[in-house]
Amino acid sequence: MRHRRHLLAAAVAALLATTAAPATAEPAPNRPQWTDCDGKPGTPQECATLTVPLDYRNPGGREIQLAISRIKAADPAKRHGILLTNPGGPGGAGLDLPSDLHSRLPQQVLDRFDLIGMDPRGIGQSGQVACGQTGSLFEVTWPRHPGKHGFAADARAAANLARQCHRRFGDRAPFLTTRNVARDLDAVRAALGERTASYFGTSYGTYLGAVYTQLFPERTDRVVLDSAVDPASAWRQSFRNWGPVNEQALAEWADWTVRNGAPLGQTAERVRARLDALLPKLDRHPVQHGSFTFTGEVLRPVVRGVLYDERDNQGLAALIGDLDRGALRDPAAIALADQVAALPPADELFSGHLAVACDDAEWPRDPARYAVDSALDGRKYPFFGAAASNIHPCAFWPGKPIEPPTQVVPGRAKSVLIVQAAGDTSTPLVGAQGLRRALGDQGRLVLLENTRVHGVYANFGNACVDAEVTGYLVGGALPAKDVSCRK
Repeated sequence: MRHRRHLLAAAVAALLATTAAPATAEPAPNRPQWTDCDGKPGTPQECATLTVPLDYRNPGGREIQLAISRIKAADPAKRHGILLTNPGGPGGAGLDLPSDLHSRLPQQVLDRFDLIGMDPRGIGQSGQVACGQTGSLFEVTWPRHPGKHGFAADARAAANLARQCHRRFGDRAPFLTTRNVARDLDAVRAALGERTASYFGTSYGTYLGAVYTQLFPERTDRVVLDSAVDPASAWRQSFRNWGPVNEQALAEWADWTVRNGAPLGQTAERVRARLDALLPKLDRHPVQHGSFTFTGEVLRPVVRGVLYDERDNQGLAALIGDLDRGALRDPAAIALADQVAALPPADELFSGHLAVACDDAEWPRDPARYAVDSALDGRKYPFFGAAASNIHPCAFWPGKPIEPPTQVVPGRAKSVLIVQAAGDTSTPLVGAQGLRRALGDQGRLVLLENTRVHGVYANFGNACVDAEVTGYLVGGALPAKDVSCRK
């Protein structure tokens, strides 16, 4: 559950390499000094800090501190090396990911790898950036103002947020990029004295992993990219892709409610109509749950996050039914609302997301482009199309990226195993397919058919997927061809 909720937070908060700055990360002069993360000697995870350049083009200039973590391989006699990890985002903290993975990964993997976590630069204990936003993640992440002047209000809010972020951390913003995080990963590898590194990343972590393989192909070993981003679409098109997949997911969910007796309507069409009518109703009459307020525009990203995992279908049905009745009473609805309300505030999760998304690649600057796209996608994909294509703070982000995006090309990575659920609503299947094509013969795809989940390996419990990925991590050989698994 912790892993599934983490993915909900991360996404709602979710590319031969073109090199304008050196690809090679400077080896750290000193080995990390490991200590107990929480002061409890019985826990396996250790923590340390590592000093790296803020700007790798100027390795003798300003430095920053990275927070890193480790759980050693369980069987020294079988140890293969290190497994660098990232949980997703952009903006997700990864310091505690080794402990999470230690509770989920099969013993064959735990025996062979030191699990390595890291809060990426500008995130968590690695110098958390903050734009100074107030309110919940769902109130500020994809906001839309109502009425005929709504887009103008959206544009003003996006521009104000971009300026606010740069007032607070503009001196660091240009360097909080995926390419620099990949260089940080390589600095961790060097500091640990490892010739090569394996990698496991989910969601945004797949983009980071793909970039790492292009910048440091000779230093990558076994690479698993779970729930994949197409590097060629980062980032605006990746967000726009949420419109159609969430429309399909809602249709599947509505059909599920009918087949499983959830009392929202006698047909899938009536269930969907009830949800559509609920959105403006909540805007007029919000429902309060503790300190969290459910409005229609807040409910959109909440539903989008819950759709990440089909195992939450019942909770979503209970939440929609109770919100329509004006109060949360169903235990399943209350449990889900409690999880939503307990997520960290927007400033903690979304500020780092903006720093990466806006500095990784250049966004369109003309507000009219967003107005047209949002209106078009809103008509085609009514639930989330308009929000996904709406004006974004990156349209007003000062300056241009200091490097071009990374291009993933065949023949550069050693070997990469992509894992994907066909119904993933956060990183849609089209992204995994794009990444698979870009990798050429060095990539393979393990596809879980007929399933809606974000984060498949050692999370959904599919024996076929887990066997393929574990076999690759343990043995190092890619499957002979792409693999299709079913529930």
